Amino acid sequence: MQLLLFLFLHLLGWVSSFYPNHESKGVGLQDLTDTDITEMGILKAVATFMERNPRPGTPEFRAGELVDLSPLTPTTLFQAYFKADVSPSRFIKAIQQIIVGNNEVKMYQQDDSSYHFNCEEISKGILHFQTTRDSVFSGLSGSVSMSSLESARLNTGRALHILQKFYSNTNWVELGQNTPYHHLVNSSVLAYPVAPSTIPTCKDCSVDNSGFFDCTGNILVKNLLTSGYKTSTKCRTKPKGKCGHGGLYDETQFDPTTGGINKETSNPKLSPHHYLHHKAAGLAINATKEYFIGQGFGLLDLLGPDLFRKFFNLEGYSLTFVIDVTGSMGNDIAQVKTTSIDLIKKHANSLDAPYNYILVPFSDPEYGPVFKTQNVSQFQNSIASLTVGGGGDCPEMAMSGLQLALTSSEPRSKIFLFTDAGAKDISKLDDVLLLVESTKSQIYPFLTGYCVPTGTTLTTKNEYEILAEVSGTAAISVEKSNLNTVLGVIELALNSAPVLILHTVLLTDRPPFLVDENLKEISISVSTNTSFTLNVFLASGLEANTTTVVNTANFKIVNIIVEEPGSWHVVMNKIQTCTFKIEGKSLLDFSYQIMEEHNGYVLPIQGHPTKGSNYTLSVDVQGSASGMMITKILLLNKNGEVDSSINVDQMTDSSGRLKVVVSVQLQLTLLMIGIAGKTKNGTEFERVNPDLIQTEDVQLIFPPGQKSTLIEGGTLNISVLVVNKGKQRSQFKLQAKDEFSLLTEFHPSSVTLDAKETMNLSATFRAPANSNYSSSIATFTARSESAKNYLNILIRVVPESTLVTDDTPPQYEIENMNMPCKDTCQLMDECKKHQWDLIFRAWDESSQVYVSVGSEIPEAQELVCKEPVGAGSIPWVSCQYRYCLTVFSENYSYGQKWFCIT
Repeated sequence: MQLLLFLFLHLLGWVSSFYPNHESKGVGLQDLTDTDITEMGILKAVATFMERNPRPGTPEFRAGELVDLSPLTPTTLFQAYFKADVSPSRFIKAIQQIIVGNNEVKMYQQDDSSYHFNCEEISKGILHFQTTRDSVFSGLSGSVSMSSLESARLNTGRALHILQKFYSNTNWVELGQNTPYHHLVNSSVLAYPVAPSTIPTCKDCSVDNSGFFDCTGNILVKNLLTSGYKTSTKCRTKPKGKCGHGGLYDETQFDPTTGGINKETSNPKLSPHHYLHHKAAGLAINATKEYFIGQGFGLLDLLGPDLFRKFFNLEGYSLTFVIDVTGSMGNDIAQVKTTSIDLIKKHANSLDAPYNYILVPFSDPEYGPVFKTQNVSQFQNSIASLTVGGGGDCPEMAMSGLQLALTSSEPRSKIFLFTDAGAKDISKLDDVLLLVESTKSQIYPFLTGYCVPTGTTLTTKNEYEILAEVSGTAAISVEKSNLNTVLGVIELALNSAPVLILHTVLLTDRPPFLVDENLKEISISVSTNTSFTLNVFLASGLEANTTTVVNTANFKIVNIIVEEPGSWHVVMNKIQTCTFKIEGKSLLDFSYQIMEEHNGYVLPIQGHPTKGSNYTLSVDVQGSASGMMITKILLLNKNGEVDSSINVDQMTDSSGRLKVVVSVQLQLTLLMIGIAGKTKNGTEFERVNPDLIQTEDVQLIFPPGQKSTLIEGGTLNISVLVVNKGKQRSQFKLQAKDEFSLLTEFHPSSVTLDAKETMNLSATFRAPANSNYSSSIATFTARSESAKNYLNILIRVVPESTLVTDDTPPQYEIENMNMPCKDTCQLMDECKKHQWDLIFRAWDESSQVYVSVGSEIPEAQELVCKEPVGAGSIPWVSCQYRYCLTVFSENYSYGQKWFCIT
């Protein structure tokens, strides 16, 4: 407990909001949203970390050299730190996962006032934040896996949502505070007193000439925390004399007390205290930054720099080899050991080099162990030490090897698979595909043979071709003796800023493509069913100087340093159907999100999109936005052909980056997203995101209002809605699982649904007492013969004690009070001749009591307290306060008591 002198006694301990994004309605371009605040706070934190930790062998940074970049974006930060073109795509993915966690509070806890500091639920809000943050730290304190990092990022997003709402929904800004509320992130810091339920906190707002509420000066309390009331199922009324949340979506804004205090936007129609929006957002940004690098309490100090880098994907990508070590693979391994390592060594000391090298062997039934190193020679030795043998029946444990590789590698890694057999464990293909989707890693299969797995029927594509297609690569089939002729593909993967310009299937002998000045170099890959020759011509008509990477009869790759932008073309010796792929090195790229409406906001979808449904497509352009223009959004089919082209109007967000938001209807089963536009020099350009999107005829939905927090030793029931979005009756196999085996049962395991019919998939989870983990991602899946989809739900495990808020106020007893100047009217000079003494003691049955002097007490005062004493389990403190003042008054507050001498 905390005794604050105003004089006051205060309870210490565990004591809606900015809009989620610019895609949601009503948000101005210069307003700061949850997404903006989260990203800006992260960028300031990571920029500070990078300033303090320059790359080995490079000069130290000046103070502010990175933090004060303008604009400060992931691209500008990486470019300034590495002094080269290094893509921030992995860093952006980590930020997006945190933002998804932030958004999930809007989806699943929108009706819980305590997650938004509404309805004066300040103590509960602080409790929710601190327990969520603590679960992040405890989840990363042991062995850290890709899944535990994802859980930690999602939980961090949730914690930051609560943290940021404090500044938009309470009166912290109106109290004149210019720094974040440090008690929120560090419970050892003195807590600020909260307004009691019996004290009026606001007066009615007036109406200005434009018809909006003018709520300037409507807050009555000047030294107490309060927040606005916004009705919900858990906060049904706005008490008389209390502040409202206010704004268009507050149904009680016209009820006494009229208006409100929210600072969510700079729009007076939405936010009564709109004029304080940017100050509140600035404090939220600084609080977000302190969450990560606050001295003594931030993630960096508590978990260390190595984990900080891993948390934000700052370490780069992995170059991973997954190698079949059965008896027939001896010659293949010898070629990989020599040719591949020679290619890797060429780039070992460049920024194109991977963060680490990983080797995963597999056979049948064994797979693994994982070997990791940052040393190329050690990697070469590990390949050389592989022992081949066995392999009686043809299929091997390839999917298990890939699964191990994906979970061991960094996000967006390059994974090369070498085998001459099908996958015996093909039942794991869906799990591997989910990992490819979540990690955005690319799998490059090299097949020197193949056999169909037992019990399966090969249709149009084998399992390796499916994995290559989904991850944006191609499976390469080659004779064993010629494997070394195609290993040059590995060199192309060593790229610190990879972009895809074009990937299509054409019937032609002169495929054209666009080259812009942002490209440093490009590679051209062409494969056909017959032999061909290949030449490349620049926009000027001159033949390009090419470097051959792969040169077989029907598969060729050349590399070109870009010196001349414009429309280039390839010339082949005959017309034929070819797979044509142009990749490059550039910082001009884009990321996208497929979004839909939830609770009035536009938020990222869960799982795969459903075929034929309408969505919002949000595209963020990476790289310099100066003078650039985005003219079209491209929806491409799986062959890279443009299915639809959408003319767009671009906008610049509050960070100065280009953003495009369009409505789309996804009719294709498989598609890719592309953009087209012009650079600042007027050169046309195109970029394609290599991730293949698959639309489905089944959807899984987590209905709002359910809990996802599991108490240690307790159980949790979750219900997921399964919807048949197809046009015909289908049977679905259903499954539920989680990474820490908290699941005890689920039902049903299968169901037949008519078109548009729905049903509930129910699951029960149980956490053992004294659990050593804090979160587990539960995955629900539904699969028919033609469709499959999934839904991930983060289950947070907490001790029961963290759910208890100590709202019982401390107690006090005045033992002696000497006030010689106590009449209502006294001359000040006469009053100053007297010494006032107040002796009291204070205690609390649940918490320790602390005593300090409030901000309204003049500096010339004396407060002396003894160490806590007393018998039994309820210690008390004894204090003496001295000063000369004029009037004594006593006040009481919910969760606190204080008496003040004024």
